[in-house]
Amino acid sequence: MSNNWETCTWGDISLLEYGKALRNYTNGKYQVYGTNGPIGWHSDYLYKGPGVIIGRKGAYRGIHYCPTAFFVIDTAFFLVPQKQFDMRWAYYALKTQDINSLDSGSAIPSTSRDAFYSLPVKMPPMDIQRAIASILGSLDDKIELNRRTCETLEEMARAIFKSWFVDFDPVRAKMAGEKPVSICARLGLTREILDLFPNKLVDSELREIPEGWVEGTLANMTVLNPEAWTIGTRPDEINYVDLSNTKRGRIEVVKPYAAADAPSRAQRVLRPGDTIIGTVRPGNGSYALISDEGLTGSTGFALLRPRSANYTEYVYIAATCRENIESLAHLADGGAYPAVSPEVVAATPCVTPNDKVLGAFSRLTRALFANIAYNECNSRTLVSLRDALLFRLISGELSVYQFECVLEAAE
Repeated sequence: MSNNWETCTWGDISLLEYGKALRNYTNGKYQVYGTNGPIGWHSDYLYKGPGVIIGRKGAYRGIHYCPTAFFVIDTAFFLVPQKQFDMRWAYYALKTQDINSLDSGSAIPSTSRDAFYSLPVKMPPMDIQRAIASILGSLDDKIELNRRTCETLEEMARAIFKSWFVDFDPVRAKMAGEKPVSICARLGLTREILDLFPNKLVDSELREIPEGWVEGTLANMTVLNPEAWTIGTRPDEINYVDLSNTKRGRIEVVKPYAAADAPSRAQRVLRPGDTIIGTVRPGNGSYALISDEGLTGSTGFALLRPRSANYTEYVYIAATCRENIESLAHLADGGAYPAVSPEVVAATPCVTPNDKVLGAFSRLTRALFANIAYNECNSRTLVSLRDALLFRLISGELSVYQFECVLEAAE
């Protein structure tokens, strides 16, 4: 670290300001933040931005960066400079601090402002701050771009699923007498795929469904929790996937453990094509489609293994659609840790088409999910690189002028 880095405290250079209570945050152009990050939108902002939001209340209190104007509710603080510094550098510097240990001692874990103000910080000159923020920020920007790309690709797959298996658009178009060429152009189908759909809807126990299709559950199409490691079969190294790092289709972190050190819940054997859904607080959306070999999941997941490769994409989307996740959250019970059983997840109702339609859907969406898997793998590599650089850059152990060598070595 250079001699011109200033050693001070966060209280010397900043203030923590309280957010404000807000009843409705569903509409507007300004992002609203709570203790764990973005929670909605509002028509007005509280701070002009860019800014850093610090969780104030709760067992886990995160640190978040917003490049634009934003609103903060009263479960979080936002950082106000009392001395000039780069706000994104401050965000990364705070990421190296254990904010969750700054407990005020109240019944609900809360960040103590006095404890925060006493935290030490090594503040480099402004040009070094900006360089650090640029290095780490460029990695985060790539991760965010990958996230948005994956989100768009998955939305495309879910839109096709809804059209085919919820709204039954091809069947309804046939019943309305629409010409095949018009149906194909409007719904993005080939004539071969259109011909796979029945020509009419018929009454079922619950609703109208395409003729020849049946009302069933995901249990008809999958095997529930088919494999588990035992002490005798588990590998020497466990690449562990847990609920906290699995968020709405994304496995953000895979943690390697020696077999002897792995958590006791590291038992589910995961295979490519499996769908995993968190059974504890299912409303949190801890679900993903597995694409990598050699992973082990927590027993907190329900694992659905499709009985045919052509069922893979259908099972994942049916199991994790918004309506089903909300239903599982409603069914969860258990007080502090509301949960559902894996059997409840497998009992998710669904319309079962014939295998030819399922095969067509799989072929159409497989490339989308392959691109998602590629981007997610790339993002995990970027996260590892960012985290490896973070502490070294913020502490001054690694000069900003050396980072290009580090990046080249990692490629």
